[in-house]
Amino acid sequence: MNPNPTAKAGSRHDLDDLSLGRYLAESKSIPGLKVPVVTTKIGYGQSNPTYFVDDAGGTRYILRKKPAGTIISPVAHQVDREYLVLKALGTVDGFPVPRVYTLCMNSNVIGTPFYVMEFVKGRIITDPDLGELSPSDRKKAWISLVETLAWLHSIDPDAIGLGTFGKKTGFYKRHCNTFSRIEAQQSKVKDAKTGKVLGRAHEHFDEIIDFVRHEMTSERYAVVHGDFKFDNVILHPTEPRVIAILDWELSTIGNPLMDAIYNVNGGGKSSGGPNVGISNTHAPASPYAPANRATSGMPDPDELLDRYTRITGFDPRLEGNPPGKDFEIAKIFHYMRGGTISHGIQARTYAGQASSDFSHIYFENTRKMLDAAWGMVRRMKGQESEEKARL
Repeated sequence: MNPNPTAKAGSRHDLDDLSLGRYLAESKSIPGLKVPVVTTKIGYGQSNPTYFVDDAGGTRYILRKKPAGTIISPVAHQVDREYLVLKALGTVDGFPVPRVYTLCMNSNVIGTPFYVMEFVKGRIITDPDLGELSPSDRKKAWISLVETLAWLHSIDPDAIGLGTFGKKTGFYKRHCNTFSRIEAQQSKVKDAKTGKVLGRAHEHFDEIIDFVRHEMTSERYAVVHGDFKFDNVILHPTEPRVIAILDWELSTIGNPLMDAIYNVNGGGKSSGGPNVGISNTHAPASPYAPANRATSGMPDPDELLDRYTRITGFDPRLEGNPPGKDFEIAKIFHYMRGGTISHGIQARTYAGQASSDFSHIYFENTRKMLDAAWGMVRRMKGQESEEKARL
């Protein structure tokens, strides 16, 4: 069993507890808080450093802060956006997000902006195969995960004050432009030792991007999480149901197809998430392999998408013209996105900013995911050519 992440032994204590306690006491933002407070860094890999905050009365809270030092991207690590979306979703009766108490943009308190939220006791499952759950509970947990995602996508952003949280149109075009720019920057990174340039993520990367940019027509919008998977949610301590959604760093107003593909039909272990319906989950021993699903308890992707459809009122599998075209294009985008992220880890390894212990895995993942994207582009272009020839 993997409970909420605990502090790494000997992790460096790097917050000014006295200053933090003074700020929280003076702000009167947390009912019943008793100072002094003690913070402990959580040994779990978020890009925004996360801490337990324990007060003198034994009540635990969670603090998330912007990392110290130079931030490479101006749009990264915006803890104020995390706070905003959590506060807004907290107004939806019963929606599973932690309660947020305070946002502090004053860097003088603990060095960088931060927010404090409720500590939710439960289980965070990091094993993609859900090995700690029984077959029955695996299925129930998956259903709860997907139904929670569908609930999120059913919430009107304007009704909860998130109408300007992101642009409502052009989601895929904007993201194609962003990933094109990112890949170009990454490709120029030089090996810290040899000076060798990393090079392009894939020889057909530009064609993949252009296909998605020009062929995607869906303009649906919703609050999207951006990284919706089991290790970003908390399950009830004993029941297989979602009680809190964490890590809203990538959230925005966007096309719900992205979350649906990522969660149900994409990614898998190669992108860090326990998702269904991809090639690397079809190994003979995998609980996600079609032949093993009945005994392992893993639901079929279509069963999950059926439930998603009943809640949201739209079927991702039928999106586009002809029906289903945009669903397939969203899969191409998913593989492109994953391949570009993996390429970025290669770039940081080249530059000496990341461990090289597993660099070969990321080289393989970049190729695998972008090969999959290019293969889908070629198939879809071939189908279009055949249809035009018949007309």
